[in-house]
Amino acid sequence: MKSLAAAGLRIVDGWTEPGGLIPPIVTVQAPSCPPEEGRVEAMLDVLEPRLLEKANADWYRLSVEGGLFSETNRRFLLALRPEENRPHRWFCVELQSEWDIMGKGAAGPLGSAPCRPEFRMLSLDGNVLCFATTWEHDISTSVLTTPHRSQVLRRWAEAVADGAMDEPDESPVSLAARRWLDSH
Repeated sequence: MKSLAAAGLRIVDGWTEPGGLIPPIVTVQAPSCPPEEGRVEAMLDVLEPRLLEKANADWYRLSVEGGLFSETNRRFLLALRPEENRPHRWFCVELQSEWDIMGKGAAGPLGSAPCRPEFRMLSLDGNVLCFATTWEHDISTSVLTTPHRSQVLRRWAEAVADGAMDEPDESPVSLAARRWLDSH
């Protein structure tokens, strides 16, 4: 939780996940969604002199414009692993006044190093997916509205729903994928 605090995120206590949200395992395919499906992307070269500043600004701008959160209600969902070797699940977080998603956040649970993001975020209503990834020479931050309309995500959810990715002693991801598909 210290690394989340360093990123400027606070976990909201008492939040209960509603049924029908896109499972985090399905969102891993989001970078494959084409712009025709509504993905809006900001791409930056990793050699950009002001990479951290620009990456944080792109994330915030896309998040507010896309509807991940608003300037007055800065709560959203973040895919995190509750423990090592456990699947990601959604946690409700609130963006604090001081934050650094792409620097300190990416150096912790939101990536692999400063300015090397790998995260997925979802609006509280499940209608806006924000994600970032690191490519060979670039970092990308994207927003996808109405992820349930994405054929890329729906095809992947169908593959997950077949049960092959379910693990013993864990809540079946296949059921969550099927629930999401059936609710949209």
